[in-house]
Amino acid sequence: MARKKSIYAFEEANHSGRGILATVLGGISLLIFIILLGICAALQGSGGAWIGSFGFTAFVIAFCGMVFGLNSFHEQCKSYIFCKVGTLLCGFMVAVWFLIFCVGLAS
Repeated sequence: MARKKSIYAFEEANHSGRGILATVLGGISLLIFIILLGICAALQGSGGAWIGSFGFTAFVIAFCGMVFGLNSFHEQCKSYIFCKVGTLLCGFMVAVWFLIFCVGLAS
């Protein structure tokens, strides 16, 4: 009697598109933060309103990324690594930008 050959197939883990988008938006916000930090250090704090406008834009980008990251957990996929990384990174950047805005309003 011939023995049947067993075939094991592993399905590739699909990544969430919104999770990847959240990670990219968090990275963009972090990159803007680092660039603006360098510009403000070079200008010795006299950047003006255009620095604030870029900062506010980065805040909105991080907030949208956090919303996309939280919504990405509802997708049916196998791997949620980008969902977790994107949501945490964007949440951290929202907190950083909010803290910077509060310090700017207090002074």
